[in-house]
Amino acid sequence: MQTLQRTLEDHDITHLRILAELWDIELPAGGTRAVLPVLVRAMLAPGAAEELAASLPPRTAEALGYLLSRQGRAPLADLNRSFGPLRVMGRARRDRDKPWLDREAALDGLFYRGLLARAFADSPTGPLEFGFVPDDLLERLPRPSPPPASLGKPAPAPSSVRFTGTQSVDDATTLLASLRRRPSSAADLTPARRAELAPFLRRPEALELLAVLLLEQGVLQPARLRPEPQSARAFLELSPPAAAELLRRAWAQSRAWNDLAHVPGLSLAPRGRTWPNDPVLTRTSVLSLLPGVPTETWWDLEAFVADVRHEQPAFQRPGGDFDSWYLLVNRDGLSLTGFDHWETVDGGMLRFMIEGPLFWLGAVELGCEAGRLVAFRKTPAYNDLMAPAERIDAAVPPESGLLARIEADGLIYAPAGMAAAQRYQVARFVSWVGLDQDTYIYRLTPSALTAARAQGLSPAQVRVILEHASGASLPEGLAMAIRRWEKRGAEARVEATFLLETSEPRMLKELQTQRSTARYLGKMIGPTAVRVRQADVQPLLSAAARLGILIEPPGSP
Repeated sequence: MQTLQRTLEDHDITHLRILAELWDIELPAGGTRAVLPVLVRAMLAPGAAEELAASLPPRTAEALGYLLSRQGRAPLADLNRSFGPLRVMGRARRDRDKPWLDREAALDGLFYRGLLARAFADSPTGPLEFGFVPDDLLERLPRPSPPPASLGKPAPAPSSVRFTGTQSVDDATTLLASLRRRPSSAADLTPARRAELAPFLRRPEALELLAVLLLEQGVLQPARLRPEPQSARAFLELSPPAAAELLRRAWAQSRAWNDLAHVPGLSLAPRGRTWPNDPVLTRTSVLSLLPGVPTETWWDLEAFVADVRHEQPAFQRPGGDFDSWYLLVNRDGLSLTGFDHWETVDGGMLRFMIEGPLFWLGAVELGCEAGRLVAFRKTPAYNDLMAPAERIDAAVPPESGLLARIEADGLIYAPAGMAAAQRYQVARFVSWVGLDQDTYIYRLTPSALTAARAQGLSPAQVRVILEHASGASLPEGLAMAIRRWEKRGAEARVEATFLLETSEPRMLKELQTQRSTARYLGKMIGPTAVRVRQADVQPLLSAAARLGILIEPPGSP
């Protein structure tokens, strides 16, 4: 970073004479101009630096070894936390306190021996103050073994493995189909809409991320969340691996998604109006910690986090500053300002990034023991994060040969991983039944055909879509049902109701003659039985009780 002479030029003559005494160098009389060249030549003389390093107090030698193992420089904030602080003093206090004599003051010991200087330099998080050994002096000092190239250590194969593959594409397809059926009335997904979608998602926790990425890529329109026809078609026509790759690259460059804002348990303090970090810088900084981790090798999660704390704790902090982010712990409002809360904020960010977006998007797999996350493994797909996001401007022929299965009873079984465009076309109008492991279950109903017509699909087009998705002709009964619906519309309806039975006709008649209870009673089945809609059961129980009639609720033992 700088030469020895340059680092010593800013020191007063008394400081230089202190340094010379510590090096056992005899200086001539005179000021800085006369003394400095003699001092520099003596310090750089062969063997002088090695001899001094061998005589350092243990704590000071440890700090020098830490610097030398890192090519002679480290963020000053990290040095202060590990060995400091470096006490910057005026001349009078320096001469009075003599900090170079304190054997436990490691950084002071280096500083007053000329082995440590300070300067600002660029870093991934912006300008940062470094502590460093002057370049020419560094060449004369022995180099210890550098720290391992990778942070953390390998882990044994876990007993339980979680992986996602291209599940992000399955969930993106489900989201697009849902919003094609019924666009969101807001610019984002409401809690009610998220809850409605959750049973049909493979990774419900990733829903918000997918919505943000699809918006940024233009696949969703921003005013009312609904698919943008051309971009959505291009996305859905990609093969699942290609679509998953696009989502990974989009996340790596996303400014709308801030990972820090989604770390569980964190919230903004009242003084913080916006999240204090740069989302892309934070994400890039985390990803820069992982290249040394071998692909397809199980890696100990806690060892990785511990090594980051020791080696690069300020990975996401501009200038190494831990005091200007105003964050709170959600559960008790505890302030998280300062390095003491590294585990909660910065360690929490590392863990969230690995078990959140990197896992959701198929870049890592997770290893668990007794239900606890203990390890992760980078997949080959991780390499997609190192390349910029690409425009959706060319369709890649789908590679999947999976097809839907359509039964005569109207149930449709669509396997996860089938061509996204085909499942989207089906899911945009059929009734959704559920998700059973790797299979989406739908049903063809009159309301589904009505929904198809509302989207501009004729019964003939519905039939073509279903036959294309299944690769076979529709069962004859189902094809007939579609033709009947086209001519007559819905011919039957099933509604969930309860049956109220009374012990004698007189009691039922009393309930029917009272206005407060009669409005909740439906069609009579016999002299002592009547239908009650599911939604009317509780109001009926309450109204009857006010009349002095207790009715046993459904499901009572």
